Amino acid sequence: MKTLIMIAALILVAGCSSQPKSNSTPEAQLPKASPPPGGGTRMYEGAAPTAIEASPSKSAPVVTEKRSCDTPLGTIPDGGKATGWLKPTVPPDEICISDTLTCKDGTWSGQAIYPTCKKEKAK
Repeated sequence: MKTLIMIAALILVAGCSSQPKSNSTPEAQLPKASPPPGGGTRMYEGAAPTAIEASPSKSAPVVTEKRSCDTPLGTIPDGGKATGWLKPTVPPDEICISDTLTCKDGTWSGQAIYPTCKKEKAK
């Protein structure tokens, strides 16, 4: 009987020594996952799958007030245009040259700053 107990104790001790050490990670003690249905690893043809990027949440659009432009030709609404002249007067042998002022969100562009252009009288 003592021999039988001694053999059982040796089997128990031998079985315990094959267990993972207590300082191993918990993941090492977990059972392995079974392969997906239909076989083992899957091979992708072409490029590897790409990550999905998160898109910003949709919120109410921000409404900004469009600003008009105060120009030498007067006030121009946002997105509007006005025609003016590069010089207020020109000699009789020259022509008056026009240009367009454009307004975009409170900033105007263009070179025409005179509302009228007149030719000087010939001498």
